[in-house]
Amino acid sequence: MVLTGRSSARVLCAASLGFASGVLAQTANETVSIRDGVFTAEQALRGQVAYTGPCDRCHGYKLDGASEDPDMLPAPPVAGAKFLRKWDGRRLASLFEYVRATMPANNPGYLSEVEVADIVAYMLSVSGMPAGDDALPPELEALASVVIVSQSP
Repeated sequence: MVLTGRSSARVLCAASLGFASGVLAQTANETVSIRDGVFTAEQALRGQVAYTGPCDRCHGYKLDGASEDPDMLPAPPVAGAKFLRKWDGRRLASLFEYVRATMPANNPGYLSEVEVADIVAYMLSVSGMPAGDDALPPELEALASVVIVSQSP
């Protein structure tokens, strides 16, 4: 069977939606948290590469912020307990959109949506969250179903 025109567009769209669903496709009554394996280990590694340069200059190579370093601009940590407490109870879509729209501070919008998703996966990984089988999708709708929790239940 050869697909052309609208048929192939529908198949691609359906495939994209299926890819984005994965772990994030829960029933309306279930809450998915960042502790449920919402990114892959490979994605976190890509995020580490993307983080180097545009992010580590301000947030530190350990993602622990740089407020005390006189050679760096003051910036909050983007991983770990303090970071998770700041974002606790908010949706992953909010974090994704914040990073996408405002970072890096000297060139907002420089990063692609895929790079932002990879960097967020890296931030979660460094924060001790487990990797899963499906990559974190770069779509706000899918990320809106994932809550950031600072402590395990």
